[in-house]
Amino acid sequence: MSIVDSIRADAADLLQTGRAKLVLGYRNRQGRRAPILLTDAAGADQLVYDAECRQNLAAYLRKPEVRQHFPVAVVAAPPAMRSLVMLAAESQIAADSVTVLAVGENEYHGALDLPATAQLLREKYANLALPEELLRRVREIAAMSEEERAAFWTEQFSKCTRCYACRSACPGCYCQWCISKRNVPQWISTADLPHGTYAWNITRAFHHAGRCTLCGACEAACPQGLPLMLLNAHVAECVEKEFGHKTGYDLAEKPLIGSWRTEDDDGFVR
Repeated sequence: MSIVDSIRADAADLLQTGRAKLVLGYRNRQGRRAPILLTDAAGADQLVYDAECRQNLAAYLRKPEVRQHFPVAVVAAPPAMRSLVMLAAESQIAADSVTVLAVGENEYHGALDLPATAQLLREKYANLALPEELLRRVREIAAMSEEERAAFWTEQFSKCTRCYACRSACPGCYCQWCISKRNVPQWISTADLPHGTYAWNITRAFHHAGRCTLCGACEAACPQGLPLMLLNAHVAECVEKEFGHKTGYDLAEKPLIGSWRTEDDDGFVR
């Protein structure tokens, strides 16, 4: 049975048995892959899956119209699986509220609960490799002087129109009141001005330090083509190097930001 046929069969079974009231997956829409929300097993034959299915469907779990249908099933590749584990670890979803239709690069792992998903990630996807070209560019930017890096990111962020497509596409952006919308107190200017767009993008990157699963949904959603994964990958490398932390592998993990260990290096304290 092919990967697509297996996903369809499991989706139909989950809906028929009531183990899921909703299945989040992908469908073909005029040659492109778009999300589909299924509540009827008869529609399972609409589900598709291939390399073009890049949107991280875990982002939909914060929407009230989806949450009212819990328990749900989600078609997820390894980065999205990590997002689901991260959301459970941060108490945004209950571990028994989501079934994962877990898809690898060329294989289907079946319908898994979140503990089994976390185990699969640790055993098979502990070292997800980013594209070599992306890593090469990260190293190039890291080798720049502070002034050169500032100029590079100033140029990139000048393209930002504050549409917040990156925020909408990201599973980790679940705050009901985002700092980008608050004006009392106002931490980030809401005006479409250079200092505001720079502050927004840098603040968002720091907010996701130790939480980003490197799914690339933010960059894919950006209509201005900002290279957000350069920033995400660099922050993730720093987090792993300094703290040995990679999110999305343990349902009991504490977020890096807001937690500490007695063995943490405090050499930066002056």
